[in-house]
Amino acid sequence: MKKILLLAVVMFASLNASAQFYAGGSIGFGSVKPVGGGDSEFVFKILPEVGYQINDQWAAGAVLGYSKGDFAMASGTDTFGSTGREVFVISPYARYTAADWDPVKLFFDGEVSFASIKNGGSYFALGVSPGIAVALTDKVSFVTHLGFLGFENRSPEGSGKSGTKFGLDFRNSCSFGVYYNF
Repeated sequence: MKKILLLAVVMFASLNASAQFYAGGSIGFGSVKPVGGGDSEFVFKILPEVGYQINDQWAAGAVLGYSKGDFAMASGTDTFGSTGREVFVISPYARYTAADWDPVKLFFDGEVSFASIKNGGSYFALGVSPGIAVALTDKVSFVTHLGFLGFENRSPEGSGKSGTKFGLDFRNSCSFGVYYNF
């Protein structure tokens, strides 16, 4: 029994010796004037992120965020289609680093996203987002996601209908962020 316990402690310690936590995320803001007229609206999003680097190739993390408004210029071109929406999102992911050219890393996030749209329904997505991380220092990294390949489902509140989409999207799926590695 002592040998099994000692082996478990050694395995846990070796896993933690090569792992590190990171925190960061992305923010965005702007002004949108709806197509067809109307008043301009200030829009913003705050998407903090935390993660755990398991080893050189694998990490796991989650984004928990909030946005108000819509960055789309025309209705129907983005996930929520209307200005004035308040959206709460949680998106856990598993990250695989495919290539490491120090200080640049190419990675793929396998993610599941859930969003609740205040007075507007819900959103679900399952897919892969490619990205690039650039280590600016030992502790700070610049990170960008460059698209989304997968399945999306939008269910507007009260309509009894939902819309689905499967495909590759680079136009509306680019984000930039900064991470701090502990």
